[in-house]
Amino acid sequence: MAQWRESTINANGIKIHYYQTGDAQKPAIILLHGVTDSGLCWKHIAHVLEDDYTVIMPDARGHGHSDGLATGFAYEALAADVAGLIQALNLERPYLLGHSMGGMTALTVAAQYPELVRAILLEDPPLVDRAENSTNNGSRPSPMANWLAGLKQMTRDELLASVRTENPKWDEEEYEPWVDAKIDVDPAVFQQIRSLQQSWRELAANVECPVLLITGDNALHAIVTPQIAQDALQYWRYGQLAHIAGTGHNIRRDNYSAFIQATTAFLHSV
Repeated sequence: MAQWRESTINANGIKIHYYQTGDAQKPAIILLHGVTDSGLCWKHIAHVLEDDYTVIMPDARGHGHSDGLATGFAYEALAADVAGLIQALNLERPYLLGHSMGGMTALTVAAQYPELVRAILLEDPPLVDRAENSTNNGSRPSPMANWLAGLKQMTRDELLASVRTENPKWDEEEYEPWVDAKIDVDPAVFQQIRSLQQSWRELAANVECPVLLITGDNALHAIVTPQIAQDALQYWRYGQLAHIAGTGHNIRRDNYSAFIQATTAFLHSV
């Protein structure tokens, strides 16, 4: 990581913190993390991609060292942040690779700012129809809010021990960024989490660029079902599906080699 640059810019009215590889002459790819993660949660993937791409790993608003949560937490805002980042860094139609919340953010950018994006790769994004997308009503904390609150009561060493025990197949490089992201994330994201509900079908229908949808197994808590995956492909003229068996929601962490193979093959084809 010695050749990576850490910086902060003001875009879309907020401070966005990010890491970037040094060679700006290569095609750019922006890695968009999921909720409670941070930009550095991509570094295991970035080590491979940086040979061929300028890799940019921003912290989403309310995460890592970025701010902006006070001005809203909806996919439109997250997408506008990414669009602002692309424009501020003068990037020429970068690729977007997003996990979960980051995948929906990438989908929103491609739908609403098509001129800014070359192709998108979506790692188990929350493609859930609204009738199924139920969250708790009222002011009662969500299960994820309670989960995060429990994590924040632990010491860093306790968090490391816990994530290693619960995810023994992850690469060692995954654990510390995951822990630090949980320490840094603003718990208030879960007070606004319902703002992230949005019709993925409306977005998908407006995406013209190439898309790679990467899915795991629902029995292991992956979100995208086989039926939803097939529905999604009907919207995209240049859509591809990569199902990686034996993985859950964290596909790249559960099977790093298969994830890298799928993503690099797609990137080299578009």
